[in-house]
Amino acid sequence: MAFDAVIVAAGSSTRFGERDKLSAELAGRPVLAWSLAAFEAAPGLGCLVIVAAPERIEEVAALAGSWCQKACFRVIEGGVRRRDSVEAGLRQCTARYVAIHDGARPMVTPALIARVLAAAEGKPGAIAATPVTDTIKEVSGATITGHPDRSRLWAAQTPQIVLRQAWLDAAAVGDSDETDDAAMLSRLGLDCVVVDAGPENLKITRPLDLEVASAILRNRETA
Repeated sequence: MAFDAVIVAAGSSTRFGERDKLSAELAGRPVLAWSLAAFEAAPGLGCLVIVAAPERIEEVAALAGSWCQKACFRVIEGGVRRRDSVEAGLRQCTARYVAIHDGARPMVTPALIARVLAAAEGKPGAIAATPVTDTIKEVSGATITGHPDRSRLWAAQTPQIVLRQAWLDAAAVGDSDETDDAAMLSRLGLDCVVVDAGPENLKITRPLDLEVASAILRNRETA
């Protein structure tokens, strides 16, 4: 299926420390470069839009130019909130379906992208996710207020494939932010499906995550 992609790389990396996590080295290349390579290798990709913080446009463009040499890409300025950055990226796209991906998830593969795309075809969208294995509690302050049924809980990941115009229509309903793109589509009563991406599709949030990602990559090479 033909699609465009938006890679969100405009975050502040506040939990990672003083370094920017997207330019941190992971197995010989910047974290962001792994996502770029995966999407570049995904069949059906049209336009690849990278949304960066205003002060990092030139840096990200140089990084993309070094590591993404086949795909047609552009780097644009993001917004304060995630939804602002996603919307900016979607408005640069023309495909009916668009894959939205967090640049801090470097373990994404072309195979995973293809599976989520296949699941989204003919539907409002599909997201990569994994079933929750921990017991989850709802907490207010330091007090437990709810005990959700773990069998019905999934942890959302990216990529998330959406109908481009449906996302834009949903965003126009109100100016509040959403935590992900499936939640945005739900404003219009549109339901996305999930694709089990497994635990390897982790997000780089703290320095320790780089060590875990490096171990996963070593195992992939061995396999």
